[in-house]
Amino acid sequence: MDKKLVQVYNKIKSIEIQGATNVALAVANALKNYGKTLKAKNSRDFVRKIKSAGKYLVSARATEPMADNVTEFAIFYLKRNIDMPVGELKNILNESLSYFFALAKKNEANIINSGEKLIKSKYRIFTHCHSSTVIKILQSAKKNKKNFQVFQTETRPLYQGRKTADELVKAGIKDTLIVDSAGASVLAQEKFDLLLLGADAIARDGSCVNKVGSFGLAQIAFLNKIPVYIATQALKINEDAKNLKAIKMEMRDAKEIWEKAPRGLKILNPAFDKIPAEFISGYITDFGIIKPQRLFKKIKRNYKFIF
Repeated sequence: MDKKLVQVYNKIKSIEIQGATNVALAVANALKNYGKTLKAKNSRDFVRKIKSAGKYLVSARATEPMADNVTEFAIFYLKRNIDMPVGELKNILNESLSYFFALAKKNEANIINSGEKLIKSKYRIFTHCHSSTVIKILQSAKKNKKNFQVFQTETRPLYQGRKTADELVKAGIKDTLIVDSAGASVLAQEKFDLLLLGADAIARDGSCVNKVGSFGLAQIAFLNKIPVYIATQALKINEDAKNLKAIKMEMRDAKEIWEKAPRGLKILNPAFDKIPAEFISGYITDFGIIKPQRLFKKIKRNYKFIF
């Protein structure tokens, strides 16, 4: 396997590169660079090798459909031009992935704009883990002179919540860090206006997957009539998943929990949680704010290459 592909794979696997959008962009960039120097017997061999490289990179994390979709995006355009010589296919690969970068950037701008409008001054907002999109929405609201507070979890075992806290504090946003085990009770007992989360995967029925701990927080918010909004690119759709049962959930190394655990102790370290559509007030997406039940049709209409 190409050494540079292996390096990107390891960075994704170890969560040095984290966040579904960042992982997808890393895969896109790796394929783009790999394609420039790739030697192939013919056009079909070139497409086969690009597809194989994409599958290898995607396999680093089990629950990252946006990374899978960027590979499908590239393959879609390559197959449409399969009769072209290898040199032309390299140009098409480069152009298609450059377009994907531009599309992701445009989508993010739309999401930030729509999400920022949801936030009002004096709001108390709860979030979980680290979502670069959520961070940018909050930063945008701050720049627009909105005065609000954020409460967020530490997010064990890798403490991604600390990264969130660091970025919010640097942006001048009032932030409170909460241990994971206290998150549900704080959300239930204190007044909050919004639970704002990211997502790693979306199912056809409008449910989604996010960092473990999200299910309990979304359930508590739903029961206490706190709006739950998911800020995410619609490109994170898992086209094979009619519902959450079909999405493979990543289990991570037990040593992340306890490096020198007692022999014989079984440790479960799931990376993600499933959030049912009924808990979700709306998705903040490339297309604006959309109800969960309407999201799949909108994605299918706009991103034909996925299906």
